[in-house]
Amino acid sequence: MATKLKRAFAVIVGFVLLMYSIICSTYMLRGYTRLIGFYALEKNSVDVVFVGTSVTFSSFMPMEAWHDYGIVAYNYCTNVQFENALRYSLKDIERTQKPKIIMLDVAPFLYAHYAGNEGWDKKDLELYIKYNLDSRKYTLDRFALVKEMNDDVHGSFGDYWYYFFDISRYHTNKTVFEHYDNASKDIERGYGFLAHNGGAVFSPEKAVTDDGSVMPLEEREQEYLDKLLATAKEIDAEVIFYCAPVYYIKAEHLGRKNYLKTCIEKEGLTFADFSGDVEKAGIDYTTDLWSRDHFDSLGAIKTTRFLCEYLKSNYDIPDRRNDERYAAMNRDYIEWEELKAEYEAIDLGE
Repeated sequence: MATKLKRAFAVIVGFVLLMYSIICSTYMLRGYTRLIGFYALEKNSVDVVFVGTSVTFSSFMPMEAWHDYGIVAYNYCTNVQFENALRYSLKDIERTQKPKIIMLDVAPFLYAHYAGNEGWDKKDLELYIKYNLDSRKYTLDRFALVKEMNDDVHGSFGDYWYYFFDISRYHTNKTVFEHYDNASKDIERGYGFLAHNGGAVFSPEKAVTDDGSVMPLEEREQEYLDKLLATAKEIDAEVIFYCAPVYYIKAEHLGRKNYLKTCIEKEGLTFADFSGDVEKAGIDYTTDLWSRDHFDSLGAIKTTRFLCEYLKSNYDIPDRRNDERYAAMNRDYIEWEELKAEYEAIDLGE
């Protein structure tokens, strides 16, 4: 009897190890890996996390925040992160990090990423699921996100089953062995470079001003906002909802912003509105933009300082530069400076 139990136990352990190995191997083939550096971080080592989309990852340079302010930060961002994905992001962050502050960019709600999905075809759905899953680890929340997105466009299990397991169309043909455990160091800490005018040349004459009007969200987005606010109140970190200092070309964007502000503050949460602070942040539209609402490296330096000043002025964020635990970041900064110089040379046309 004891021998049979030992064999059964060995089979179970072997099966678990095999499945773990298979899962880790799938990470080596992922074609979207913006989040992968997050999982390589030392546990509970980050004080500030920025959550959002390409608007967010192009506007904040964690390594500059470190060098100038001693703020230990990371960008937990994906392309076109959807409104419903944000609450899963908050929970994923808290699994391995216990940040003091989470800065959550409300851009997905302003641009109604989710509201326009009735017209999506299968190809669109596949792309957006890829973006929103990015390199998230396997969790029940990750599976729930896949199902939620598909259900909202009335898909069938056959339309999306492979996204649950990161196989088939989610993968690339290139194998990156250092991604085996879904954790590979990112020297940029989630910052994503976008070259000057790469998205479009912009002139402020096209921008709209905030007249204080309010535009409620559609029903589905409201449901996801309510769930997001509930999650923000449940987690340990203080979640600061914010609107980035960018240009807006549609009044509806600012109308949604004003509506969000009311909903967020009604729940006792903080809404930091920087939408009118483009000039205050020192942004020069002729040199600092990838497009009207994304930044090149020159603009990102300015918005990083602007946001760091806000954090330092309003919250007790420690300066870790003399903390031995973070000594490696000083070494990393040398490598980061080389990258930043390359980015600036591109933006300056050198």
